[in-house]
Amino acid sequence: MNIKNEERIRDPKGRFSEEDTPPSKPVLVYLPQPFIDSLDEYGKRYGTGRGKSIQRLLEGVLDTIEETPIEEVVDKNKVRLEFVKNSNPLYVEYRKKHYIPNRGTVGQQIQYLIFYKGEVVGVIGGASAVYKSEDRDGFFGLSDEKQLKTRQLNSLVNNNIFKLDLPIPNLASIVLKMWRKQIAKDWEELYGVEVYGYETFVIEERLWNGQTRNGGCYRADNWELVGITKGYGKTNTRGRTHNNKLLQSKKLIYCLKNKNKKLCTEYETSWGDNKKIRKLLNKRKEMMTDPLDLLIKSVRES
Repeated sequence: MNIKNEERIRDPKGRFSEEDTPPSKPVLVYLPQPFIDSLDEYGKRYGTGRGKSIQRLLEGVLDTIEETPIEEVVDKNKVRLEFVKNSNPLYVEYRKKHYIPNRGTVGQQIQYLIFYKGEVVGVIGGASAVYKSEDRDGFFGLSDEKQLKTRQLNSLVNNNIFKLDLPIPNLASIVLKMWRKQIAKDWEELYGVEVYGYETFVIEERLWNGQTRNGGCYRADNWELVGITKGYGKTNTRGRTHNNKLLQSKKLIYCLKNKNKKLCTEYETSWGDNKKIRKLLNKRKEMMTDPLDLLIKSVRES
């Protein structure tokens, strides 16, 4: 990037050699006008166009090494999940880094920190299933009758977040399998309902490192791709207007059934019942790992 034009080698058509030109491809990007003005000002001062101005301004940044998977065999015995509050500082930090903005979670939920060899490497959670999804409804055989379907949905868990920052091959599918078993146990203990199945929604897109997010870890854990959502319009399912492009995006729908389980047909929600709510909160507190115990476990495993 610091090589002068006269020192570069051109081919017969006048193009620079691949060694002198960094790999690139056209990308449609809308830049704020103040930023464009700054680029033009820089270009006038140093005799560069907008593209070259960006390239020079990002010297040292563009030369970063791409993240590659760590060539390591996963030690399953070193993987564990810990039930925590969604206000836990470590959980909050990982939630901020997830590609889907945090809009809160309504209804039932259980969130976990992912530990590997004593260190937190991500978060994974489960929440109440979405109400409307035709492909999902057909896969699980949900009723068309509103009240019955509402009760049935209590036995489905939505994998509302899965953020893992350690690129060890097969770790993601191992965590998913562990999460399914753990949350099925915790969901029944906390809410008194057997987990019949799981759902998740993945926004398929090309990532910065050239890879594509398409739910590969779910397929590796034997989840089925049952359909694609239509995406929201200018309003969400509750009729509220929004400008969130992620909400408007179509999503891949992955689902998985638990063997030998049945859909819930009888369930009384704690909504509006203060006595039940207090009982539920106390139960959650009992099930969560004490922060000091988390620290002690981590020290012993590290």
